[in-house]
Amino acid sequence: MDIRLSHSALDTFLTCERMFQLDRLLEGAPDKQDYPATIFGKAYGEGVSTYLLTQDPIASLFAGWKVYYPILEDDKRTEEILLNLLLVSFPKLDDLLMDWEVAVFQKKPAVELSFRLNNLGTNEKHNIYFVGYVDVVLKNRWSGRYAILENKTTGLGLHDIDPLYKNSGQALGYSIVLDQIAGQESSEYDVIYLVGQIGTRSETAKFSPTIHVKTYPKTLQDRLNWFISLGMDVSRLEQMLELQVFPLRGKSCLQYMRPCKHFGVCTLQALDRYKTIPEDTIEYQFIYSLPQLIESHLERS
Repeated sequence: MDIRLSHSALDTFLTCERMFQLDRLLEGAPDKQDYPATIFGKAYGEGVSTYLLTQDPIASLFAGWKVYYPILEDDKRTEEILLNLLLVSFPKLDDLLMDWEVAVFQKKPAVELSFRLNNLGTNEKHNIYFVGYVDVVLKNRWSGRYAILENKTTGLGLHDIDPLYKNSGQALGYSIVLDQIAGQESSEYDVIYLVGQIGTRSETAKFSPTIHVKTYPKTLQDRLNWFISLGMDVSRLEQMLELQVFPLRGKSCLQYMRPCKHFGVCTLQALDRYKTIPEDTIEYQFIYSLPQLIESHLERS
């Protein structure tokens, strides 16, 4: 069986293994669908990437608007809010561009780079691999230091958003592409999160966004630990496949004050049937093997 992992799939697995099985592996699993938050985030990311490449506000707004389809809106995320969030992001992006520029890879801007990480498991019955897409790779104009930039939006009204991103493994794992862009001798790098915090909006409160630029230095050891952790998670997944035991995590039945979509039926297992997963035919720009990466990083540590 081919099992395609990603940051979101792994996040589901670590939240509730039964939810992962129902969503990703079994017949009758719901088709992947977009939500207001995902459409809004994609559109914002496209607008930010375009501005970093062009410094053209009109081109950025148009790029974000084009992605905002189908238009799925809720009380926090609308076309109007998207365009205004991009507008208030431009000064922060101008500040960022004072020190950073978009890196170049194979004579092209390092934007939306794709990678695939193979050979995650040891059981030949299952072909488990991990894929990811890097928003932007930046290079410091003065020091030559590289950074992985992730564009994010959030509707949470937090005063301190560091707990959301500081220890996230997403951009940490994505930094794998730097070995071919920056060279293996560049072991120190940064992870930068550009976060559009939507803020409060109601009949009495005006649109009040905040744009955060959060920079977290990372080391080769941080990346090695992420690779090892991924291998450990996959080993546990293989055990569950072998034993056909996918635990239910009760603390995850209620998230953001909403019950899980599987709540009430997740205990019914008589009709569980594994689906046939089509072959992944995407041509990834970077392809790696996890055992070789771990060995390489151990030699460099």
